[in-house]
Amino acid sequence: MQGKVHSMNPRRGMVAIETRGHGFTIIELLTDSNIEIGDVMEWSHDTGCGHQDYTNLTKQRTMRVYAQNYWVNPPQLRQQLLFTD
Repeated sequence: MQGKVHSMNPRRGMVAIETRGHGFTIIELLTDSNIEIGDVMEWSHDTGCGHQDYTNLTKQRTMRVYAQNYWVNPPQLRQQLLFTD
Protein backbone atom coordinates (compact mmCIF):
# COMPACT_ATOMS: atom_id res chain seq x y z
CA MET A 1 0.00 0.00 0.00
CA GLN A 2 1.22 3.53 -0.71
CA GLY A 3 0.07 6.97 0.27
CA LYS A 4 1.12 10.56 0.75
CA VAL A 5 1.45 12.28 4.12
CA HIS A 6 -1.55 14.61 4.24
CA SER A 7 -1.53 16.09 7.76
CA MET A 8 0.20 15.71 11.09
CA ASN A 9 -0.11 16.48 14.78
CA PRO A 10 3.58 16.74 15.72
CA ARG A 11 2.82 17.29 19.42
CA ARG A 12 1.17 13.88 19.60
CA GLY A 13 3.27 12.15 16.92
CA MET A 14 0.18 11.38 14.83
CA VAL A 15 0.27 11.27 11.01
CA ALA A 16 -2.51 10.94 8.41
CA ILE A 17 -1.51 9.28 5.15
CA GLU A 18 -3.90 9.71 2.23
CA THR A 19 -4.32 6.56 0.16
CA ARG A 20 -5.90 6.56 -3.26
CA GLY A 21 -9.43 5.19 -2.97
CA HIS A 22 -8.98 4.03 0.64
CA GLY A 23 -9.34 7.18 2.73
CA PHE A 24 -6.63 7.87 5.29
CA THR A 25 -4.29 5.64 7.25
CA ILE A 26 -3.41 6.93 10.73
CA ILE A 27 -0.04 6.11 12.27
CA GLU A 28 1.72 7.12 15.46
CA LEU A 29 5.43 7.86 15.25
CA LEU A 30 7.48 6.02 17.86
CA THR A 31 10.67 8.02 17.25
CA ASP A 32 11.65 11.27 15.57
CA SER A 33 11.17 10.04 12.02
CA ASN A 34 11.70 13.25 10.04
CA ILE A 35 8.40 12.87 8.17
CA GLU A 36 7.00 15.87 6.31
CA ILE A 37 3.70 16.62 4.60
CA GLY A 38 3.93 15.41 1.01
CA ASP A 39 6.30 12.50 1.72
CA VAL A 40 5.32 9.25 -0.01
CA MET A 41 5.00 6.30 2.37
CA GLU A 42 4.78 2.57 1.67
CA TRP A 43 3.80 -0.38 3.88
CA SER A 44 2.91 -4.02 3.36
CA HIS A 45 -0.26 -4.53 5.43
CA ASP A 46 -3.33 -2.51 4.52
CA THR A 47 -5.24 -3.40 7.69
CA GLY A 48 -2.60 -4.55 10.19
CA CYS A 49 -2.76 -2.47 13.36
CA GLY A 50 -0.01 -2.24 15.95
CA HIS A 51 3.73 -2.09 15.37
CA GLN A 52 4.52 -2.04 11.64
CA ASP A 53 7.44 -1.14 9.37
CA TYR A 54 6.70 1.79 7.06
CA THR A 55 9.09 3.12 4.42
CA ASN A 56 9.36 6.80 3.60
CA LEU A 57 10.06 6.51 -0.13
CA THR A 58 10.75 10.23 -0.39
CA LYS A 59 13.61 10.03 2.12
CA GLN A 60 14.54 6.37 1.50
CA ARG A 61 14.14 5.45 5.17
CA THR A 62 12.31 2.59 6.89
CA MET A 63 10.87 3.18 10.36
CA ARG A 64 8.86 1.37 12.99
CA VAL A 65 5.49 3.03 13.64
CA TYR A 66 2.28 2.15 15.45
CA ALA A 67 -0.54 1.77 12.91
CA GLN A 68 -3.69 3.14 14.55
CA ASN A 69 -6.46 3.05 11.96
CA TYR A 70 -7.27 2.50 8.28
CA TRP A 71 -9.95 3.71 5.86
CA VAL A 72 -10.56 6.91 7.85
CA ASN A 73 -12.93 9.44 6.26
CA PRO A 74 -11.92 13.13 5.98
CA PRO A 75 -14.46 14.36 8.61
CA GLN A 76 -12.79 12.08 11.18
CA LEU A 77 -9.21 13.33 10.69
CA ARG A 78 -9.07 15.89 13.52
CA GLN A 79 -10.32 13.33 16.01
CA GLN A 80 -7.99 10.60 14.72
CA LEU A 81 -4.95 12.92 14.90
CA LEU A 82 -5.85 13.69 18.55
CA PHE A 83 -6.26 17.42 18.05
CA THR A 84 -7.94 19.12 20.99
CA ASP A 85 -9.75 22.42 20.71
